[in-house]
Amino acid sequence: MKKFPVLLVVLLSYFTAFAQPVYTLSDSAAVKIKSYALLPDGGYSFNRILTDSSLPFIVSDSLRPAQYNKYWLKLVIANPFKEAIPYSLQISPSLNNVLYYYDANARNWVNSEAGILNIEAQSRINNTGMNCIMQAQTTNTFYVLVDVKAIEKAGYALEPDVRLEKGVVAEEQERTIRITWITSLTVLLLFFLNNVYVWVSFKDKTVLSYLTAQLGGMVFITAYKYIFPVLFHCPVYTIDVWPNGTMTSYSLNDVLLHLSILVVMYSMVQFCRSYLNTRQLLPRLDALLKFSLYTYLPLSFVFIVINTLFVCTETYYWLVDNIFSGVLFAAIMYTGWVGYRRKLPASRVFLLANIVSIGFMLALPVYHLLANFNNVHYSVVKSLLPDLIIITQTFGFSVALVARTRAIQRELAAKEEEARQLETDLREIALRHAEIDQENQKITNEIAQEKTRNGQLQEKLEANQRELASSTLYMVQKNELLTRLKAQIKELNNLNPDHKKQELQHIESTLQKSMYLDADWAKFKLHFEQVHPHFFADLQSQHPTLTRNEIRLCAYFHINLSTKEIASLLNIDPASVRRAKTRLYKKMGVNNPNKVGEEEE
Repeated sequence: MKKFPVLLVVLLSYFTAFAQPVYTLSDSAAVKIKSYALLPDGGYSFNRILTDSSLPFIVSDSLRPAQYNKYWLKLVIANPFKEAIPYSLQISPSLNNVLYYYDANARNWVNSEAGILNIEAQSRINNTGMNCIMQAQTTNTFYVLVDVKAIEKAGYALEPDVRLEKGVVAEEQERTIRITWITSLTVLLLFFLNNVYVWVSFKDKTVLSYLTAQLGGMVFITAYKYIFPVLFHCPVYTIDVWPNGTMTSYSLNDVLLHLSILVVMYSMVQFCRSYLNTRQLLPRLDALLKFSLYTYLPLSFVFIVINTLFVCTETYYWLVDNIFSGVLFAAIMYTGWVGYRRKLPASRVFLLANIVSIGFMLALPVYHLLANFNNVHYSVVKSLLPDLIIITQTFGFSVALVARTRAIQRELAAKEEEARQLETDLREIALRHAEIDQENQKITNEIAQEKTRNGQLQEKLEANQRELASSTLYMVQKNELLTRLKAQIKELNNLNPDHKKQELQHIESTLQKSMYLDADWAKFKLHFEQVHPHFFADLQSQHPTLTRNEIRLCAYFHINLSTKEIASLLNIDPASVRRAKTRLYKKMGVNNPNKVGEEEE
């Protein structure tokens, strides 16, 4: 009795294994298959899987990565058509899957490998598809060894996502991807090389932004079509899987893809700002563009780091990335429209040249958002949208650059004409400067000559002043000597009044006459006029009633002789000099006697 439950389980498993429903092919190009059976791998060889009918395949079972690293998946598919049909089988999670199917031509079981961790599969664009052949009018059995070791930390059961696509369609898709990639890359490269020449010629920031966008576009179109894994091995950094079997991963190809998007977005915004000169003409929109760009760039970079080093958040990253990309594209379009409304230079050309390409750019994130919500794996829209963006953007930007180049050429021609005019003006100014220099040199020479003459006159003046002072001093000393001699003779006469000799009287008379000789005055006057020219003429012109002695007093006062010195020269008492001075100034109408010399000069 105790063995009954165990026997029942075995019987049910056996019945379930053979009760697996058969999926019948239709004429659809691609279908999703839900009829499958699973068997946890216990280290079975494929020969045992074929021969051991007791192995318990369970219909519509789930994958449990935390319990088993590998599972055997069994498919039974009937082909009602009269010819064998090649198909591509895609099973997610596709980490490292191996498909076994019977090849009637080879009369043997063959295998096909796929998965993001399979080095051989990475050489194909569709690295999750496994090629197989549906034999004509027969039931085909397929076995797939599904490796889930890389997602063993998943804490829930997974429903494998099984899809079948006609081989012709898969091959056509891959061929289309390769052709469109080569076409887009060729267009980008040709226009890039052409505009490198333009940039070298003009060194224009707008052209540089265009070239940067072209480089980013080359990387983007290559990564978007998953060409990088075909070219070289791209390591997978993080993996995420959903309960419905949908799997996302983050590899070097995705890093290059998102970095190229950052480069393209940055270049697009800079192209718009430079082309429309928004910094000066549309400062508010320029601030909005910069704020949106510098918010988007670090946020995207943070997501890249998280996806590369920690956990795969690619599903959420695509949501954020597409929303921000759409916002930036819309902001660029709006800026062009506002510029057009305000009739800014080049705004019309910018808007017309970019409206189609930016429209496609806006369509791509919208498509991604809708495709993610509707779980769309592949479509012509997804394949061709990036190429349409690349081609329209390349042609549109080129049209804008041609218009800008012509504008630069016109501006350059105007600048050259202005430079020529400026050069002519500079030559005229240089000639005028040369004339001014000659005049300045002439004036400098004249000033030097005048200084020389002034120096000579100054020397002559100083010599005359020294001679005047010397002669004046001599006159004072002579008069003092004569005065003393006269005094001595007077004393002698006083000592012997009765015996005055005729000789003494004669000497006294001679001395008295010598003190009033005009020869000394004439000599003094000559030197005085050399130092103070026009003094006597001006004095007589202003005061014509002055006597000869009053004029003489004015001259003495003018050279600041003291009262004692003047008294000695005139052989009179100092008191008499002061009285004469007072009378003279009153006659001349001078209020301050101390400034008579200055007044008269």
